[in-house]
Amino acid sequence: MTNELLFLILFISTEIFEIYWQKSPTLLVMIEKIYTYYQKSPYLLYLMHPSFILSMYLYYASNYNLWILLILIIKSIDIIFKVLLIHKYYVLQELSAELKLMLEQPLHPMLLIIGLSLYPYLLFLALF
Repeated sequence: MTNELLFLILFISTEIFEIYWQKSPTLLVMIEKIYTYYQKSPYLLYLMHPSFILSMYLYYASNYNLWILLILIIKSIDIIFKVLLIHKYYVLQELSAELKLMLEQPLHPMLLIIGLSLYPYLLFLALF
């Protein structure tokens, strides 16, 4: 097997790991799960996103490929959004009633699988 195929398989594996530990019926429950890791250490929160770390490595190893940069941008926005929600909900405790209601809505099962379909495709474009 080539290195590119191994990186693709490793990336898909890390995405499945992230789907597994973040799987929740609502976004509020997902934020609670993420907050348990955030309470222990903010660095642990980033370690629980191994595909983000792998993307950073692949970005530098591939001579700054734009497709991998796109993966990094989307993943960064996702992590930043979750950390901001944690900060507003748990630290500042100033989340509006409308936003709390939105966070309590059930998540569609396909929501987590979107990343599993988008990121490997972008990585495939970058590596092959």
